[in-house]
Amino acid sequence: MNRLLLLGCILILISSCTVYKEYAIDVYKPGEIAIPPEAQNVAIVYRNFKYAGDTLQHYFKDDFRLKKAKNDPQNLDSILVSNCVKELAKNFKAQNTFNNIHIFPEIFESHSAKKLPALNFDLVNTLTTSTQTDLLISLETFSYFYSEYSSTEEIPTKSNEVITAAVWAVYNPYSQKLLERKTMIDTIYWNGYDTQGNYRRNSKLPPRITALKIASQMAGENYSKRFFASWQTVNRSYSVPPLPDFSAADEYVQKGEWDNAIMLWKRYAADDNGKMAINARYNLALGYEMKDDMDTAQKWLMAAQQIAADYKSKEDLKMILQYMKILAERKNDIERLKQM
Repeated sequence: MNRLLLLGCILILISSCTVYKEYAIDVYKPGEIAIPPEAQNVAIVYRNFKYAGDTLQHYFKDDFRLKKAKNDPQNLDSILVSNCVKELAKNFKAQNTFNNIHIFPEIFESHSAKKLPALNFDLVNTLTTSTQTDLLISLETFSYFYSEYSSTEEIPTKSNEVITAAVWAVYNPYSQKLLERKTMIDTIYWNGYDTQGNYRRNSKLPPRITALKIASQMAGENYSKRFFASWQTVNRSYSVPPLPDFSAADEYVQKGEWDNAIMLWKRYAADDNGKMAINARYNLALGYEMKDDMDTAQKWLMAAQQIAADYKSKEDLKMILQYMKILAERKNDIERLKQM
């Protein structure tokens, strides 16, 4: 058999047997919202807006049947909004995000429409000037819905859930810019099981109003996380072709022994290793990212891209370009953290 043909068959066989694995890492990410340096004092307001079709505040689902709630407090919306913005402010204080936080939940009268326009900056300026604040965070609208379900053969316990939908906006009066408008949809679920999957026989599901209060607090907490740096768990991928050195490198990866894994991958990184070099170079990029050497990681990715392009390997190029984007974002995050 022709030697080149044999080599090609071997490469095809190895490629078809290559296993792709994920490796979870913790990265420290800055807040999604770049807070202006002059923003030391913040005002939090509630627009008191409801979309025209948002009319189910006093209804709930009982096994998929819509029912009207009894004995709801008339100011239920105000109670839940207050819980939400107070939790937002509480998290800001815990993280020292701002020097002073002022909450004004009832500035706006209740109103509804089909569309929700941004606040006029004349009004933003008036609000921030009168409250002596540098930034305005607006809970533009807040919706919620509670459901409860009986036990079934598939799910042998009773359960309930709350879905919240909030639109938040951040206005900068100095730059006259809307820094962000973000829709946050959160679901909180109770079914008698703990976080480890153990059933708690004596556990009680929260009643509807209590569940709504808990969910509204969670909505405020989750939005607060967009303002400050935090650790996040993300996944990275790497390949394990059916060769002893790659299997050994995989074992080193699981132990966190990156120098040893890098040593083995480098054996296959040269051009004369053909498509195997794509796997090696891609893995090397991960190895150097784990060593916090982003520049070297990017160089190995560019080398992987070059040989993947030579072989017209579309799937490899797709993975490489995606990882390039991730590394570029992480480098940008690191620079932002240095400036904080």
